Amino acid sequence: MRSVTMQMMKKNLRMLIPAGIAILIGTAFIAATLLFTNAFDRSLREQTTGQFGGANYAITTDGGDGADPGQETTVGDLRLDAVGAVDGVEGVRPDVTRSVLLGAGDQHGSGVALATSADARLLPVEITDGRAPSPAGERQIAVPAKLADQWRLKVGDTLTLRAQYAEDPKDLQATITGLTGDPNNVYGYYNGASVISDDLMVACAETGSFDQVPTTGAYLYIDPAREAQAVPAVQAATDPAATVRDRAQMEEQAIKALSSNGGDVTKQFLLAFGVLALVVAALVIANTFQVLVAQRRRTLALLRTIGATKRQLYVSVLEEAGILGLVSSALGVAAGVGLMALATLATKDRSLGGMHLTLVMSWQVVVLPILFGVVMTVLASIGAARSATGVSPLEAMHPIEITGRRQARTGRAVVGCVLLLAGVAAALAAIPMTRSANGDASGAALLAGVAGCMLVFVGLAMTALFWLPWMMKGVGALVSLCGPAAKLANANIQKNPRRIAATGTALLIGVTLISTLATGAAAAKATMNEALDSRYSVDVAASGPQIPAKAVDAVKAERGVAATLSAKTAQAEFADAQGHIVYTTVIGVPDVAALQHVLNVDLGDPAPSLGAGDALMPTIEGGSGEALRLKDGTAALTEIGDDGEAQGAAHRLHVTQRAYKRIAQDAPNATFVDASLFDDGTFKATGDTLLVKLDVPSDLSLSNVYDAIAKDLQDYPDIAVGGPVAERSMWESMVNMMLMLLVALLAVAVVIAVIGVGNTLSLSVIERTRESATLRAIGMTRGQLKRSLAVEALLISLVTSVVGMVVGTLFGWLGIYIVMSPIADVVYVVDWGTYGTILAIAVVCSLLASVFPARRAVRTPPVEALAES
Repeated sequence: MRSVTMQMMKKNLRMLIPAGIAILIGTAFIAATLLFTNAFDRSLREQTTGQFGGANYAITTDGGDGADPGQETTVGDLRLDAVGAVDGVEGVRPDVTRSVLLGAGDQHGSGVALATSADARLLPVEITDGRAPSPAGERQIAVPAKLADQWRLKVGDTLTLRAQYAEDPKDLQATITGLTGDPNNVYGYYNGASVISDDLMVACAETGSFDQVPTTGAYLYIDPAREAQAVPAVQAATDPAATVRDRAQMEEQAIKALSSNGGDVTKQFLLAFGVLALVVAALVIANTFQVLVAQRRRTLALLRTIGATKRQLYVSVLEEAGILGLVSSALGVAAGVGLMALATLATKDRSLGGMHLTLVMSWQVVVLPILFGVVMTVLASIGAARSATGVSPLEAMHPIEITGRRQARTGRAVVGCVLLLAGVAAALAAIPMTRSANGDASGAALLAGVAGCMLVFVGLAMTALFWLPWMMKGVGALVSLCGPAAKLANANIQKNPRRIAATGTALLIGVTLISTLATGAAAAKATMNEALDSRYSVDVAASGPQIPAKAVDAVKAERGVAATLSAKTAQAEFADAQGHIVYTTVIGVPDVAALQHVLNVDLGDPAPSLGAGDALMPTIEGGSGEALRLKDGTAALTEIGDDGEAQGAAHRLHVTQRAYKRIAQDAPNATFVDASLFDDGTFKATGDTLLVKLDVPSDLSLSNVYDAIAKDLQDYPDIAVGGPVAERSMWESMVNMMLMLLVALLAVAVVIAVIGVGNTLSLSVIERTRESATLRAIGMTRGQLKRSLAVEALLISLVTSVVGMVVGTLFGWLGIYIVMSPIADVVYVVDWGTYGTILAIAVVCSLLASVFPARRAVRTPPVEALAES
């Protein structure tokens, strides 16, 4: 029987190709995902052990006996002098790092600095030129070679170093003793790492001595020949709260930590899309085998006549499916490995978020995709196998016209409708549950919403056999008015509703998910934009200790910048009418007209006065969101010093209030005064601010202008850029990046679904060979026959796409309401651009899918086709 199965496969090889391609794509995706996670795993292990340098053991402070999670460990706590004195310990390096700001002339940048070691072998970076700083050296530093090349620095030069997050940051002069390289890409995110002497680390950490510097542990080199005795001795000599581990143990700890912090979620997330692709492929496979069995009914009947049993026919179909799944999956694995190999070569000299792609093979990469592919193919063919067992030997005596009509089971309809109703009920129940006790989105609401959407979709898929052909019949009736080709296409669609429903469902999965994501992303961006616009009164605000005039001029010269206002600022407090203390940022402006030019609110007509004794305040207190009420229309402002305490005499000013909002994220309340109050010393300036109003031309976007402003200020690390445009740019970039990733992953399923459309048309052409020949014989032209198949493909794709977009829009609106309604008024939008793109792609793909079936339909001469039938 196996030889018969192989012969039938050879005869129908062309029909099996689309199903094989669908399996290939799905398994290639799964193989590539597993390879990616293997590369991620190896990269993590390399980075973990890369921090060892030449060390082979580490002292960690994450959970030894007596560990106190609330107490910070210092270098002195580890007793490294005693550790270094243990017999067999040949080198010790404390693990101390600090984020720093470096400067040389007009050039500035941020980076990371490591404590040096007396034994340079233990450093996680290599010294490519000069030497490593000495622990006892005086303000010595080794900087990354890349940085030295960019800034044209060499050994012996000096630069300034400052701790990035110090309470009292100070510029420290340091002498370059060497240049560092990062061969293991441990510090790829920072473009390398600097190494500094102990006195610089003490200054950065703002401690009295190096023993008081906080640390996360230490690295050791222990002579392998003496480690059996040395390791217990080191454990006894160091802090009881610390643990001594070797490289292998540290690797496993890092992988375990990644899994507990969601590392496995990434793998599962990607694999979910691969499984989704195979589910869609299963629908294509099921269609293929149903038609194969239908076409072979006479052959199967002959086999029954000569003694084949029902079981043998059943096994034959499953065996054919297994062979198809095995071959296609093997090719898919090869394709996945090939794609990953190309990606590895393409990114050989680049880092992806600190990670280097490498091709890491494992048995899972080969076995799991093939197992998935074979199992899914066999499962998809079970329905066809069961149909094969229903063939009677009597059918061998005469041909039977297969129409594919089969009465839908009532049970399927009932279950589908129940799921639909349950899903709608769960979705509606999620709406009033959107607020939890603390005002955040309720987890129960999110769970109910997701469950509701899933139930609705499964219900739609189960009942597609009923409603999808009905919808296509209605649309087809209108299309039929366009001519004979369209009328034929409509008639052909009605002939096999089961196959049309399966094809439409495959496409519905991808379109619905993409529409859900697109709608959710568009609504999220619109909601956040509305919230940001109502929260701020300026477009962009930059603040820092000092904003140089040339930086202001650079921002002012950018296209899209309509007006700027540079002003001095101070921090102050005052009491409102109820005696509550209100904190405010005092901003000195030259006049109200200059202020009005940069604000997005109207200050009124006539404009408020800003004399030497006047101030302009908002009507709403930015911190609480309540009305700001003042006693007698005045406020006594007292400046706040660097220690956060009020100091000096209060300055009582007459206040005019207007309905403007916050100026920046860190300035919820802004008080505008005349700039002369800073000039005469009434207020002592503690910083500068730059307020910017935008008027973006049509050929630029807000993000373009914001990026240009940020670039103008990037050489000044102390200047922070904020405002609604900054937050909107960050938010939209994040949403767009996630949307692109998800749509790219879903595209795999959509491509398979489009293959399914072409497969359905091909099977339809094969099934209707005699009918097509008859039509050709009575006068239908080749062009009309081709057009009928194109219209058939368009009907399937467009009707399914429109349904998917409608369902996806509702799903997206529900999701965005659950997630964002607790924090903002949700804006419901329709992403017409994405929908237009979906429809355009559906049209193009449909026409392409109809090309090969149409060529097959018109290639066979009518006389030959009739004779074969």
